[in-house]
Amino acid sequence: MNQKQSERAVPKVYLIDDDPVVTFLLVDLAESVNLPYEVYESAVKFLDHGVEGLEGCIVTDLRMPGMSGLELQDELHKRGVNLPIIFVSAYAEVQSVVRAMRGGALDFFQKPFSSQQLIERIQDGLRIDRERAELLARNRRMGERIAQLTPREKEVLQGIFEGKLTKVIAEELGIGVRTAETYRQLIMQKLQAGSVAELVRFVIEAMPEHRSFSADVRE
Repeated sequence: MNQKQSERAVPKVYLIDDDPVVTFLLVDLAESVNLPYEVYESAVKFLDHGVEGLEGCIVTDLRMPGMSGLELQDELHKRGVNLPIIFVSAYAEVQSVVRAMRGGALDFFQKPFSSQQLIERIQDGLRIDRERAELLARNRRMGERIAQLTPREKEVLQGIFEGKLTKVIAEELGIGVRTAETYRQLIMQKLQAGSVAELVRFVIEAMPEHRSFSADVRE
């Protein structure tokens, strides 16, 4: 990882507002609790900066020139960026609030807002994103472990995932029951699963599309 990538990976609060007074207040708030931050005067400039790989939390105005906060939320969804978003606006119409929250916003504050409540929600957003990043990293590691299983182990794992008994898996693969049990134990060890339930959960989290392991063998 180069220095630029490392800097982008640092969780930050992304403050997006075209009002310099509000921006000053948000910056002062972030600095008061030593939170790393970046400031953007529009949603367009934030997107132009590049949003892939960012970690942290977004605090954005609702009405801005060029692109509204709600349009930004939609665009981030299209790009697969799931940073927690907190809206702040002087125009908290019910329709806008409902659309923002149904779109996955963490919260919606009307200006003037409570500094203490906002900072608490920002910290919630940073925690949520950190937990999400940790889960993605764990799932990625599990996916790598699954990919390293032998073709036969993948076939046995496919049977386990489908809820088949060991003797049924053995019959379908043309191997002995004890051999199938040995493969099952090896799979449990390699994936560091303490139970079948945990094993299945690992597979679901690491491979949410539920692909066939046997298909990997044929590829």
